[in-house]
Amino acid sequence: MTKKPQDSELLTNILAIGRRMAEIRSLTPLLAYLIDQIMLLSQAEHGYIFLYDEAGNISLQVGQDKDGTPLPTNQDQVSHTILNKALREGQSAISTNAMEDIRFNSASSVQALQIRSIICTPLITKNRPIGAIYVENRTIRPRFTANDIAPIEILANQAAIAIENAQLNDSLYSVNQHLRELDQLKNNFIMLISHELRTPLTSVMAYADLLHVRLTKSNAQALEMSERLENAVQILDRTVQEIIYVFRIMSGQLHLKQEQTFLAFMFESLQLRFAPALTARNIVLHLDEMRKLPPLYADDEHLMVALQNVLSNAVKYTPDGGNIWINGRFDDTTIYLTIRDEGIGIPLREQERVFDLFHGLGTLLNHSSSKHSFRGGGLGLGLPIAKGLIEAHGGTIRLESSGYDLQALPGTICYISLPIRQTTS
Repeated sequence: MTKKPQDSELLTNILAIGRRMAEIRSLTPLLAYLIDQIMLLSQAEHGYIFLYDEAGNISLQVGQDKDGTPLPTNQDQVSHTILNKALREGQSAISTNAMEDIRFNSASSVQALQIRSIICTPLITKNRPIGAIYVENRTIRPRFTANDIAPIEILANQAAIAIENAQLNDSLYSVNQHLRELDQLKNNFIMLISHELRTPLTSVMAYADLLHVRLTKSNAQALEMSERLENAVQILDRTVQEIIYVFRIMSGQLHLKQEQTFLAFMFESLQLRFAPALTARNIVLHLDEMRKLPPLYADDEHLMVALQNVLSNAVKYTPDGGNIWINGRFDDTTIYLTIRDEGIGIPLREQERVFDLFHGLGTLLNHSSSKHSFRGGGLGLGLPIAKGLIEAHGGTIRLESSGYDLQALPGTICYISLPIRQTTS
């Protein structure tokens, strides 16, 4: 048995123990450290730490003997008479010989365990006990005196705060772990559903194309049904693609290539792609001379999706007979694009929310499955996907409108900036 330290040394040791406990963020290593220090400080034969569980029951967490050997953590290792007294009164219970102490000698646990000297100190924080430190000797009677209480109580005060913080950290970690598991489950579910939808969709699209090719114009009704089937399949396929994009953006699984990309080719391709919808709705697309723009290093497939979604949004909210302008300029590091329409505009309060998932300006009354019909609805994923893809390229996107008006048609301007060279891969 080592000699107990002197007062000044004792205080220094307790302060050092307190600082170390404050650094330990998880409960299990904290209790392991604390029981070691309790045994060194008290020089007891046995030491235990109790804590209340979530149900409000006192539970033995860890025990150790004077040689550092772990003790069983079953509850009959200690006297609950002494433990409950300390917890109930909120102050230390001490006895130099519990077997002869009139306060405790009638307790069967004291006699059965042959408890001699003992100190039981509650762990108190925010004026309530959260557990107790319990140290005892079964062969030495006067091991503890009143002078031994103060150091253990100081240590108990520090330990109570450290234990409560560790419990909060463990609880927060557990909640975060649960959220991560739920998020992974959600991601797995989305990918599974997307895969399960796309597999039959591929077959349906192939047969729809084949049916459309084989039908003749003489069978007008069947041809119309074939076209509707093909359009429906394309809409469903586009929806699945949007869901997959959202998943990849939100889960950080979007992998970008950096290849030399010419925006002029992209916009010329988009102009051809949108030509049927623009012609059908008599909308004029004014495309600036984009060949003046330098090439940038980007993932052309993902960037094309972003620009297509922005242009689709402009077409959707521009009335028939309207105009859309696309302009570009650049400086040494950045390309700046503007896409301006003569549409219905955006309410001021909505201009930040349009990039939120599933947020649409239309109501169910205006909802349409058509991608380019006036005020046609959808899942509200187009602009959030565009924002995610543009930001993944190191760029920015924002919308500006003076307001929403079906008659005045204030229009909307979309501002996009893209770095010519990305600083990270």
